[in-house]
Amino acid sequence: MVIDVRGLGNFQRAQSSFVMSAGAQVWPDPELIKGVSSDLVMEGNLHTYVTSEAGLAPFKNVTRVKASRVIPSKFAPNSDYLADVELSAAAAQQFRAAGEACRVVYFKD
Repeated sequence: MVIDVRGLGNFQRAQSSFVMSAGAQVWPDPELIKGVSSDLVMEGNLHTYVTSEAGLAPFKNVTRVKASRVIPSKFAPNSDYLADVELSAAAAQQFRAAGEACRVVYFKD
């Protein structure tokens, strides 16, 4: 799953990142990670960052969506540390349709 965050602000790399839509967590799916140690989730290499189309080349079976905005980290909601993303309802539907087991690749500036 590629989430395009280009042009949406100073999106930061983070050890943990969340995809939200209408205030609900879309990814990582809360039901799928229930009971899993947060350390394991963070160390699971569930997301990565690229800054060019060439950086996307190694990834196969890719679905792309455009984030509607970048938002502060779920862990610091009042900060300027923009590490999470918000998807529109349509983009969230595309995201969910991609399947349960997916890795997120943020396409950033």
